[in-house]
Amino acid sequence: MEILLVVSVTVIAAVMVMRAVFEILALVQVRRTAREAEKLLASVSHEVGLISSEVKSLVQFIQEQAERVEDSIETFHDMAAWMKAFQSEVKPGIEETLLQLAAVLGGVRRGVEAVTSSMHGKKPDSEKSQHRRNRNE
Repeated sequence: MEILLVVSVTVIAAVMVMRAVFEILALVQVRRTAREAEKLLASVSHEVGLISSEVKSLVQFIQEQAERVEDSIETFHDMAAWMKAFQSEVKPGIEETLLQLAAVLGGVRRGVEAVTSSMHGKKPDSEKSQHRRNRNE
């Protein structure tokens, strides 16, 4: 029976030693994996920091551009309102001036025709048309 007890104790001791060796190997592997994960996290953290700063500067640039566009739109709107007010103020004066200019040019044309006709001894076109109208009536 003593042999059985010695063999049993030896088997149990061997199993415990093997279990301890496997646990030590597993802990060493866990430690290596933890170191690799730490390195990876440090690298990723650095990259995330760089990306974050790039995104931040990009967002700031977009905000600046949006403000510029908004300012341009406001300026354009103000200019359109000013042009509309200017047009409403100037248009009546220009229309009146153009009508007066057309009347003066018509008078000058008739005057030139009259002078030309009198120099050549002909009736002006306006007198001819007046003469025709009188005949038709």
